[in-house]
Amino acid sequence: MSPLKLNKIKTTIYIVTLICLCFILFIKTHAEIIYTNLGDFYYKRNNVEKAVLYFEKALDRGAADTKLRETYVNSIINSPLTVENQEKLLKIINANINDTASRTAKYFLFNLKREINNKYPQNYVQQATYNGKILHWGEFPISYVVKNTKDIPKSFIEEIDNAFNEWERVSSCRVRFVKENIGSGDIEVEFIKEQTDNPVYGSKYVSAYTTPDVGQTKLNKMSIKINILDPEGKMFTQNQIYNTALHEIFHALGMMGHSYEPEDVMFMTKKHAVIINDERVKISDADKKTLELLYKIKPDITNENKIKYEYIPYLIIGNDAEINNFKKLEANNYIHNAPNLPGGYIDLAESFAAEGKYIEAIHNLEKALRLAGDKETKYIIFYNMAVSYYKIDFYDIAIDNVEKAFQYKDTEELHQLKAEINIKKNNIKDAIDEYTYLTEKNPHNIDYTIALANIFVKQHNYLKVRNIVKTYLKNNPKDKNNVRLKPYGILRF
Repeated sequence: MSPLKLNKIKTTIYIVTLICLCFILFIKTHAEIIYTNLGDFYYKRNNVEKAVLYFEKALDRGAADTKLRETYVNSIINSPLTVENQEKLLKIINANINDTASRTAKYFLFNLKREINNKYPQNYVQQATYNGKILHWGEFPISYVVKNTKDIPKSFIEEIDNAFNEWERVSSCRVRFVKENIGSGDIEVEFIKEQTDNPVYGSKYVSAYTTPDVGQTKLNKMSIKINILDPEGKMFTQNQIYNTALHEIFHALGMMGHSYEPEDVMFMTKKHAVIINDERVKISDADKKTLELLYKIKPDITNENKIKYEYIPYLIIGNDAEINNFKKLEANNYIHNAPNLPGGYIDLAESFAAEGKYIEAIHNLEKALRLAGDKETKYIIFYNMAVSYYKIDFYDIAIDNVEKAFQYKDTEELHQLKAEINIKKNNIKDAIDEYTYLTEKNPHNIDYTIALANIFVKQHNYLKVRNIVKTYLKNNPKDKNNVRLKPYGILRF
């Protein structure tokens, strides 16, 4: 090939490349206009699905045109009212732009919320939240196992089964259980023998508690512990065990709060007559409605997302301020009805903490500690004390409370808190030790990996960062394109 012909080819390639680059640059710089026009085109032709798609592309690229946002909201409102579309409307509201689009979205969701309230007039699902989030199982059947049954009356075990069967029956089998005879289950029931010294209203009561095992947004299991001994060291009756199991199973299903009505299973204490006459309680209509509505809400924390949900949490329990208000009301009601139990003071402390009032939170946790009798409750108190002191920069006292919590329970959340406190104290070696332990214990938790990697980034030890990220990807190959690992991309090769 002659030099002249070769130069012509090179020139042609150069011109074509330049035109392509200019075209790409034009598309990028005018993307929001192009997507907006495409959205309008499909909206005018009643192809709402495609209109929403292109409007979202425009919004994602920074478009903030008032008319665009208004048309986008109207497109969603005229689409099927799926959970995904509800979330899109909420995103518009949370953008804090006071325009017609935001007001339209807010008004629409307000009316939808009113419709739901009319449909479920008798429920207490607002009290269901766990740390301000909706938590429940996302796949059925839910397995359960009864543990520590040595020297436990057979009738007590039967009453546990009866309680699970009753919840399944009243839900018309929407909630289903399967019992495992050995090993572990989604819900693990364990009998304990601890003589209590906090009788309610001077009468016998069954002390029990349910604890969720949660990792970030993952619900791993629910642990129910039921004490079989009364304050005098005598065994409770079958009816008392059954009544307690009904209450705790609803906690294990995700109803983490309590009802204000004495007729409901989830009222925090049993009526005096029920205890004295050894009566068997019944699941109320409000209990049933609460369960039904709870499992129609898309959870923030679950095991699997295999259930078709109808509502976003916002529609049922409101925004953060509303959730915390319900939490505070419930805590005060708990304290009023059971002032000698620690639960109400713990809930009130969590409510104050959510408002950033950590001194008030600490005062209530101290009250709870004076009433606490079991190890689980003491762990919760010391953990929350540690968090509260950490938030007000009292790091030495925070670490002291972490160590006290470790005396009762060894958890990942406690190691993570200890690591974060040590970072604040500039005890970097101790923080590295804690996060190294966590990444080895739970190699699938990306938060632990990122936290550990960031420590070494600040030390400019990029080889160590590379090894940490490579180890994580080896254990989690599906996370290869996870956007959270993008900042470490150049170190992964």
